[in-house]
Amino acid sequence: MDAQTHYSSKKSDTEEWLQEAVTLSLYYDFYGELLNPRHRQIFEDYILNDFSLGEISDETGLSRQGVYDIVKRSSRKLHEYEEKLHLVARFQSTRAQVTAIRDAADRLLESEAAGEVRKLADRIREASEQVLKEL
Repeated sequence: MDAQTHYSSKKSDTEEWLQEAVTLSLYYDFYGELLNPRHRQIFEDYILNDFSLGEISDETGLSRQGVYDIVKRSSRKLHEYEEKLHLVARFQSTRAQVTAIRDAADRLLESEAAGEVRKLADRIREASEQVLKEL
């Protein structure tokens, strides 16, 4: 593997890790209270507070492998909760629909043409219906 391929691979791994950390932190916001307190604290320290496995190991008295296992198990549980409950997906969809409503309303306020007003009113109705279905 040449240096460019190695760099691209590491960069991709870093980007994937960052995306996974963002996803996990969002899942944690919704489901973190479902983890037991010890696992919750270790997960917070590693994912949210960016502590190393060694730092958490020193703090908790667990081995680095034990800390790693708890972080992996907690991550898996958070993914399972989302797969079953879909709260994060619903939240993101609702947010997108409400944003569409807001944007349509902004355009409506800026519009002066009657035909455009009708189109925007229809879009507002569609978006609001979607939000109501998802709630």
